Amino acid sequence: MLTFSAQNLSEIADKIFCRLGAPAPIAADVTSSLILSNLLGVDSHGVVRIRNYFDSIKSGAIVPQAEPTIVRENQIAVVMEGKRAFGQVVAKKAMRFALQKAKNAAFGASSFTGVYHIGRLGEFVEMAAAEGFVGLVLANGSRPGGLVAPYGARQRMLGTNPIAFAIPAGSNPPLVADFSTSATSEGRVRIAFRKHEEVPFGLLIDRHGVPTQNPGDLYEGGALCTMGGYKGYALSLLVEVLGGIFSGAETPLFPGYDYMHNGVFMLAIDPTFFRPLSDYRAAVDFLFDSVRKALAADKMEGALIPGDPERRHKLIREKHGIPLDEQTWEEITGVAAELGLELRSSEGYSAPVTPDRH
Repeated sequence: MLTFSAQNLSEIADKIFCRLGAPAPIAADVTSSLILSNLLGVDSHGVVRIRNYFDSIKSGAIVPQAEPTIVRENQIAVVMEGKRAFGQVVAKKAMRFALQKAKNAAFGASSFTGVYHIGRLGEFVEMAAAEGFVGLVLANGSRPGGLVAPYGARQRMLGTNPIAFAIPAGSNPPLVADFSTSATSEGRVRIAFRKHEEVPFGLLIDRHGVPTQNPGDLYEGGALCTMGGYKGYALSLLVEVLGGIFSGAETPLFPGYDYMHNGVFMLAIDPTFFRPLSDYRAAVDFLFDSVRKALAADKMEGALIPGDPERRHKLIREKHGIPLDEQTWEEITGVAAELGLELRSSEGYSAPVTPDRH
């Protein structure tokens, strides 16, 4: 295992995206999103994506210089076309539009498609919480045909269809939840596959519909399961409609859905429309503080608020570095070599990795 400082890894990623044709501000935007994911322990949405983005730029699925455009808008909502720009860039602009609307009308919504991948959804709802708004993001999309089997079936039909939301508090950090409506994300399965590790039962089925722990079965015609059985399946269909059908991205099942892209729906809500700010903050703090004081279950440390584990990861990795598996590092150096970039040996070093703790 290799360990990197966030600064060194950022320099590497930034060089790669600039060499791929991204203007400096766009390269920095994408790099910061990937590094933040790694710092928070969400490695499936970190620099492991560099090779994937490189291939997508070569195929035309990502146009690194592109900027999104507004299709239509009114006082509370905006619809955008991503123009195959980097998804993180489009998503940040879309959340800013939603926040502008919500500041004037209590609610603000945005919808867009025409992007390949938008990264970690939690980043965008955190933008809302940082300004005192509740944020919600739903994203559909997958490779054609999907990766996830509807509950009770073995055939791939749905995307992993993540949902994220953030709730600002008073003295407490905001609640930040970000999870796929599938039992796990494809990125996490990919990490397990690269580390030659098994995954827990309940996440995957093989091509015959039999539960499996072998991550390789996903890439041999198997499928991801939905989170929580039929409940996750219902949420997944909600994401397909609000994210995919509202935006015009449609879903992986539709005729003509011939490349991987995302359809995204965002909502920002001003809680002060419903209650005075001081009352709202005090009530949410009371809720969070009470939950944290709940008696711990057997062999558990007690209740956490969503977002707490990621904040702990960030403290650890800022101090001890970001761990990368050998294959991911080989892919990054391979991309750099193809682009004619020379990476200094000091930009990556072998070292014991401090275990991540939740």
